[in-house]
Amino acid sequence: MKMFLVFLGSMACGSSGSSRDAAVDEASDGRGGLGGGGGTAGAAGAAGGVGGSATRGASYATDFNLAEAPLREGDSWRHNGLDWAVVNSGDGIAFGTQALGVLRAGPAQYNDSYAYLSGFAPNQQASGIIHKGQIDPSCTHEVEILLRWKDGAHAASGYECNLAYDGAYAEIVRWNGPVGDYTYVARGQVPGGVRDGDVLSASVVGTTITLSVNGVTVVTATDATFSEGDPGMAFWRGSNGCGTFGDYGFTHYAASSLP
Repeated sequence: MKMFLVFLGSMACGSSGSSRDAAVDEASDGRGGLGGGGGTAGAAGAAGGVGGSATRGASYATDFNLAEAPLREGDSWRHNGLDWAVVNSGDGIAFGTQALGVLRAGPAQYNDSYAYLSGFAPNQQASGIIHKGQIDPSCTHEVEILLRWKDGAHAASGYECNLAYDGAYAEIVRWNGPVGDYTYVARGQVPGGVRDGDVLSASVVGTTITLSVNGVTVVTATDATFSEGDPGMAFWRGSNGCGTFGDYGFTHYAASSLP
C-alpha cells in the first residue's frame, strides 16, 4: 500500500512537498465516485494499430472534442476496474470523477479515475497538456500518465507517473493490483510550480521509466516488474474530495510505441 514508501529510483529534483500519504493528513485526499458530463462516443484521435495486438507503429492523439461519461472515443479507451473511478470528458477537458465533498478512507481512497488504450508495444511514451483551473488547495490534485497498464474487475497494474497541481511532487508509482496496493518507485518535484498549458510526459524503454515536464526530465527510475501493457491517463484528488470536476485535467493526450 502507499503508506509504505519504497524509493527505488533516482531523482532529478528535490523531494520536498506533500504526496498522497502526507495529503491524507491534511483534511483532504482521496479518490471517490462518479460524475460529470455525458455525450455520445466517437473517435477523436489518430490510431495506428491501436486496438489489436501490440505493434511498434501504434499511436493515438486526441483533443477530447466530445462530451462523454465515461470517455470512450469510439472504443479507444478502456476501463474494466470496478474499484476505481472513470474518466469523463467535456468542454475539451478529460478529467477525473471521484466524488466531490465525500470523505474517503482506507484503500478505497486511492480509487483514481483512469482510462487506457490498447495495442501498443512494451516500449512506449505518452504526454498530456495540462488544464489547470481554479484549484481548492485544501486537498491535493494529480494528473497522471500511465504506462504498461493492465486491468481487470478488481486489479489494475502498471506505472503511474504523476504531477501534483503545485509541483510539490512528481512521482513514479507502481500499481500492484488491488485498490490501494502500490509502491513508490521514485520521486522529484517541479520547483517552479505547474501552469495551465504545461506538458506532462512519460516513457518506458526496457526497465527505464522517465517522467518529464515541458521536455525537462524531472525523475527517472528503473523497475522490471512489468514488461508489457498499454499507455493511459489518470487523475486523483485528495480524500476529502475538494474542488470541482475539470479543475485539473488534460486538454490533449498523445501516445505512441517506441522501438
